[in-house]
Amino acid sequence: MKTKVNWLEWGKASFEKAKNEDKLILLDLTAVWCHWCHVMDANSYSNDEIAKIINNEYVPIKVYIDKRPDIRERYNMGGFPSTVFLNPDGYVVAGDTYVPPERLKLMLEAVKGEYKKRKDEIKANIEKMKEGIEREKEPNTAKISEVMIKEILLSVEDNFDAFYGGFGIQPKFPTPEVLDLLFIIHKKTGAKKYLDMALKNLDGMHDGIYDKADFGFFRYSVTRDWKMPHYEKMLDTNAGLLRNFAVAFEITNDEKYKRIAEEMIQYINKGLSSQNGGFYGSQDADEEFYSLKPQERKQKTQPYIDKTFYVDWNAMMVSSYIKAGAVLNDGKAVDFAVKTADFILKNCYNSENGLFHFFDGNAGINGLLSDNIYFLNCLIDAYFVTQNQKYLEKIKEIADFILKNFYDSKDYGFFDRVIKKDDFGDLKHQEKPFLENSFSAIVFLRLHMLTGEEMHKQAAENTIIYFADTYLNFGYFAAMYAIAVDMLLNQKLNK
Repeated sequence: MKTKVNWLEWGKASFEKAKNEDKLILLDLTAVWCHWCHVMDANSYSNDEIAKIINNEYVPIKVYIDKRPDIRERYNMGGFPSTVFLNPDGYVVAGDTYVPPERLKLMLEAVKGEYKKRKDEIKANIEKMKEGIEREKEPNTAKISEVMIKEILLSVEDNFDAFYGGFGIQPKFPTPEVLDLLFIIHKKTGAKKYLDMALKNLDGMHDGIYDKADFGFFRYSVTRDWKMPHYEKMLDTNAGLLRNFAVAFEITNDEKYKRIAEEMIQYINKGLSSQNGGFYGSQDADEEFYSLKPQERKQKTQPYIDKTFYVDWNAMMVSSYIKAGAVLNDGKAVDFAVKTADFILKNCYNSENGLFHFFDGNAGINGLLSDNIYFLNCLIDAYFVTQNQKYLEKIKEIADFILKNFYDSKDYGFFDRVIKKDDFGDLKHQEKPFLENSFSAIVFLRLHMLTGEEMHKQAAENTIIYFADTYLNFGYFAAMYAIAVDMLLNQKLNK
């Protein structure tokens, strides 16, 4: 919605304005699907007095997090909206999530006053922090072994909610990668407890955060019992869960899981797909709509759909459609997945820049690891299902691009983005995100199976070694890392 704040875009002009006028930046991290973001726009940013203070005393920048995940990861204050105060160089001075009008008014005055008073001290603290970011990691000499998988499985078991399914207490988010690990270990060992945990989780989510009328899963539940959903439906969430339900049916042959997977495909085909190929990003969290009875809902307009194509999420869904299509014997799902891969190759890829992150009529923002690695993975799936040589050529081309632009051949691991000359603040610093690196290791091991290229296996192995002294810090979120370790060890055994 339109607010009374004169929002600017993240870019050189906005940062130069902040420097020239010696003003703090007010960064609003928002999302089209986010209920509290809409509330903050309607209440706080549409308040005359607040808008006047912001327009006069700050340089306001609004960023949509789905379009700029690199900014989201660096400036997220613990949820969305994120209300972030930056100095003119783009470093965080203060921040919060949702801020109601009265508190925001006080905050705007307090942060500005404190910054004016302690500008030099704040700048010195930021410089110290930057030095910490740039300090080199000690080389790792850890050995890769089955013990790593066992330790991560132990964390999964320790955090499992045996009463409601899921992990942790609340809020409860779907964790498709943890279920992937449980299914893999069940298939490998035959241990029923791992299958039971995965199915308990799927059943709990289906009881609580599944839309029984229109199908598809909501993003998460505020409560431990899954019964109080946050109503946005995200493409990435549904991609992960579609894969889980398809595998659950494949293992158990239980028609319930088949039906749910088929319903999910029905929802995505109807609500989150373009006829030309490609999947839409999300459907809005409209609390009023979802509180209606199924019969009443039919008379109402469906919640808003963000018709932007996000390449990493599209790639996830391509892989899930190929997997589900194979398990459910749904040739149309497989065909649509391949059509989507072709759509992305045509509209969001070139050999010089790699994958672009989103397409909304034009391709926008390139140089992110997630788009390149997830698309590489789905292209491997597309190649296996079609045996089309053009995919094999692109697979090798994109793999080379990733190794050249993201892989750290000196210290190992993959950087999350390519640094650009007009980057500001925390964007000047590359990060090696644990989850994306774990997935990159998996994809490069798959690549090695396909190409036989030793450098692909070496990149995966080195990435696993890079995180060998920190993976335990991530608890059950290290599930994808465990999958990578398992793949590497099994490849070794298969030699």
